Amino acid sequence: MESHSNDNSSQPVDPVAAFRVANDAQARMAARVRSPWWVHVLRGLLVAATVYGLGAPDSTGWMLLGVVGLVALSRRRVRDVGVARANTERWRFLALGAPWAVIALVVTVSALAFVVIAQDEPLWQVGTAAGAAGVVTLALGPAADASARRRLGGELGTGNAR
Repeated sequence: MESHSNDNSSQPVDPVAAFRVANDAQARMAARVRSPWWVHVLRGLLVAATVYGLGAPDSTGWMLLGVVGLVALSRRRVRDVGVARANTERWRFLALGAPWAVIALVVTVSALAFVVIAQDEPLWQVGTAAGAAGVVTLALGPAADASARRRLGGELGTGNAR
């Protein structure tokens, strides 16, 4: 049987060198998933626009801008980072950034629920809920990002690699 592999089984593999190569690759991947500052700012603004658009009267345009913007931003980040839709662990990055990402999600869902339930509230309350969701998303985005990068970069060294 013919093999096109470059694997030469007659030479032993140095496990320490292989581990170093794997750690270097893991560190490069962790560095690549760093989000630029403007991603967090834009995500916070788009979350605020979505919440405001859902709660304010005659503001469907804001909600549409927020939803379409969030989808476009996430698709761009997937493309930039190199995580494919076929990747079965695509939600792993969110889990690695927990609890920061979970807190931001809970605040956003709470703001959305508030503006839906309190339909007749004054516009300043809707704006406050939208602003709070946007600010929390903006503030916790870098913390979730750093936490996920730290965990991704340290998985091989701790023996937690999958």
